[in-house]
Amino acid sequence: MKLITTAPFTQSSIERMQIEVPFGLIGLANLRRFELTFVEGGWPFVQMKSVGEEELSFIAIDPRGLIPGYELELSDEDAEALGLDNADDALVYNIATVYSSQPQYVTANLIGPVVVNRRTLIGKQVIIANSDKYSTMYPLIDERPAQAA
Repeated sequence: MKLITTAPFTQSSIERMQIEVPFGLIGLANLRRFELTFVEGGWPFVQMKSVGEEELSFIAIDPRGLIPGYELELSDEDAEALGLDNADDALVYNIATVYSSQPQYVTANLIGPVVVNRRTLIGKQVIIANSDKYSTMYPLIDERPAQAA
């Protein structure tokens, strides 16, 4: 299933939602419930906070209209696990890495997005089928000072 994320962004009425990730995140299988909160005035950034005993928080992005040509392909197995019959039912979030407390350099993982079925709020972090086209460190912000010669 191909998911095209180039549609213009319109922030929906969903400002906060809880999702269930039955298999956890890659490397964090014990984290299965998350609250996603849109950062006010901070689109495309979303706070993705685990709910439960271990509280970890991530910054993720909504890639719609932000990353030119980003078309991810889900395997049939992943689409089936999420109950996705239609690409329009998918929400896509890419986990970002902020490299300092003053975000001069921020990257996004385009290969391992969290895909959520908007009808069931069930999500899964997947490795996209067309991973050879993208990077785990796609630069979103690069305002680092130039290195002195």
